Amino acid sequence: MKRKNMSHEEQEFIKNYKADAYERPSVTADIVVFTLDDDDDLNILLIMRKGFPYKDHWAIPGGFLEVGKESIDDTARRELYEETGLDIDNIYLKQLYTFGKPDRDPRTHVISVAYTALIPKSQLTISAGDDASDARLFKIKYDVNGMLFVNDTISLTESQLAFDHNEIIRTAITRIRGRIDYEPDAFNLLKDKSEFTIYELKRIYESIKNTTLDTANFRKSFIRSYVNSGLVVDLNRKRAETGKKATELYSYVGA
Repeated sequence: MKRKNMSHEEQEFIKNYKADAYERPSVTADIVVFTLDDDDDLNILLIMRKGFPYKDHWAIPGGFLEVGKESIDDTARRELYEETGLDIDNIYLKQLYTFGKPDRDPRTHVISVAYTALIPKSQLTISAGDDASDARLFKIKYDVNGMLFVNDTISLTESQLAFDHNEIIRTAITRIRGRIDYEPDAFNLLKDKSEFTIYELKRIYESIKNTTLDTANFRKSFIRSYVNSGLVVDLNRKRAETGKKATELYSYVGA
């Protein structure tokens, strides 16, 4: 963006500046897309790379910044749209961290600005972009050696992912686990934010934290943090489910 009131000397400096005097790294936006499947288990979107490097390896979606044409946020939105077809204005997409080790990409020094997206599965229309031969959801599981990424036909270890994407995913999980205790991030994974039960929200917390939570304590925290603050309203009606006790319904209205 050209600054107003730039002096003549500075204008001349900019005009004669040699951009190739310094080596410039490439920049990508990579997106960790989380959702919950029909079993309410935490899932991640992975794509299979079509070309080298890491041809036929699974990776998180992402792509290169179009220099001079878009911001890095625009790159993330564009790449996410290509993989999911989502209306970007209506989803949770936040910048996570910048990964810039010089050897993280065998081609050249590539800096990745990573993002986290939280998306209900009902909103996902998964399709492989131009640089991918496949795109699928994988459950995130854990064993003594770390994370596993599993679906009906494929099981992947962390070391089988492309680049340093296991590190990016770990960072995203750590960040979201820390945030959901004081930020309303988890509401973005609800099937319907306008009508949900405490148990549906509790299951999201449990999936993200990979632990079982005490229902009574969770209810107290939910009422104190969200209902009493006005972020959530009690709909004063219940949902009856076959073989289960009817449960209170709430609606997330935000700040």
